Amino acid sequence: MTEKFYSDLITLVVTFFIFMLLIFFIVITLAVRYRRRKKENETLRVQFSEQLLKSQLEIQEQTLQHVSRELHDNIGQVASLIKINLNTLQVGDTVVLQTKINYTKELVKQLITDIKLLSSSLNGDKMNKVGLLKALQNEVEKINKTEVFTAKFVQQGNIPPIHDEKAIILYRMVQELLNNALKHSEAKEITIHANLDGNNKFILTISDNGKGFNVAEKLKDMDDTGNGLLNLQKRAGVINASIVFLSAPGSGTTTIITTMI
Repeated sequence: MTEKFYSDLITLVVTFFIFMLLIFFIVITLAVRYRRRKKENETLRVQFSEQLLKSQLEIQEQTLQHVSRELHDNIGQVASLIKINLNTLQVGDTVVLQTKINYTKELVKQLITDIKLLSSSLNGDKMNKVGLLKALQNEVEKINKTEVFTAKFVQQGNIPPIHDEKAIILYRMVQELLNNALKHSEAKEITIHANLDGNNKFILTISDNGKGFNVAEKLKDMDDTGNGLLNLQKRAGVINASIVFLSAPGSGTTTIITTMI
């Protein structure tokens, strides 16, 4: 009986130690996973902040370029016409004088209107105020004003507002895709399609009828400093979005961005 008692006691002690080791192993494993997850979340947070700042700065830079072009091509031209009219006023001919004065007044009105519109485009929070969908509609209108491309924006169903920070990165991604289409694709038609599926996933589809390209080769040629498809993939990653490029030589290009809202 004594031997059985000691045997049972040893078995109990061994079982207890195994149990404690198992608990210790589980605790250590959970702690390691927790620290790894915390580090990953911190890395994602830093990447998100960096991409957000980068996107904001790019939007501001693009806005300043737009302002520069407007000052040179539009407002500068109207101001020059006003100056010419004032310099050529003839006091002797009342009819001609009144005509030029009236024309100059109209030019001044146009100048004031153009300056107000330009001033509104300087507002850095404009995209956040109008929302992502309206901002994309504005981009389409800008493209159509060139009269070189035909662009359209299609919204399917009711789409709720998208978080401002995520919207900024999505907006900049679409801008980059549009710029690529305008500069490199030789496309004539561009479409932006926005919809929300049954799983509350927001889907943006940007397509053109341009010359297309080999996606695999394009991705293969990209390095870590590239500003093309790889850059778009990085932006998508920091907002937990997926991005898919569908293209082939001679078949146009379609890019699909999917994210939860």
